[in-house]
Amino acid sequence: MAAEWPLVAVKPRKLAGALFTIFVALLCFWLFVLPVLVVAMSSVAAHWSGTILPDGFSMRWFERLGSSDFDALTTSLEIGFGVAVLGTLLGLWLALALEGRDRRGLGALVDAVAMMPNGVPSVVLGLSVLIAYHKKPVDLSGSAAIVVLVQLALVLPFCYRSAAAALRPELTVLREAAASLGAPPRMVLARIVLPQLVPAIRASLALGFALSLGELGATLTVYPPGFATVPIVVVGQVNRGYYLPASALSLILLAVSLAALLLIAARVPRRRG
Repeated sequence: MAAEWPLVAVKPRKLAGALFTIFVALLCFWLFVLPVLVVAMSSVAAHWSGTILPDGFSMRWFERLGSSDFDALTTSLEIGFGVAVLGTLLGLWLALALEGRDRRGLGALVDAVAMMPNGVPSVVLGLSVLIAYHKKPVDLSGSAAIVVLVQLALVLPFCYRSAAAALRPELTVLREAAASLGAPPRMVLARIVLPQLVPAIRASLALGFALSLGELGATLTVYPPGFATVPIVVVGQVNRGYYLPASALSLILLAVSLAALLLIAARVPRRRG
């Protein structure tokens, strides 16, 4: 009988673990999946008010999207790709420049400045950029460059940390070994460092692109007249009570962004020589 006690004690633990897993799965579904499903149903709802399910389905909200909506979608994608590439390049450069540096003095200062946007509300950051660059000699208030600048500041900490986390001690050993054998710095960077950082670069591009597409607070503070991204258009429609057209445009942005993220994260097959 004594030998059966451990077997009996294991079953409640497994049951508790299974129940906890189910609870977490349901919670994630409720918090993350269900809102997306609601937006998807809203985009094809003929009418939806006070009922659990829409009163009929229709594609009229997609048909009513105009050229201004698709211009906003194009602008969001262009800004997103630009910010992702610039953030990845700058974050990679910072990570390589600070690699192995003592995190005191200048190294600590640069690291703190690069991470500072994480601790500042996006609206405050947008206002500071707008005040700093709305007069000569550097006046960006009337161009889309100010949107790129403020979004770049927001995504840079994530891009920088993605690259810094990939600079493992093993990579430093490989670089030093290649340099000791006479390899020039450019060859070490191209043949040793960058191939090892490809996963981090892909992650940085995907993260920067996703953050840029969904950014609203700082963009809403600095965007110039005649400029609009999808979040700005969606917020304007929601403020006027046009929830279903806003859902249609949001669903298109979601589909396009997921496709772009899949392309960024896709593994490129290695050539066999």
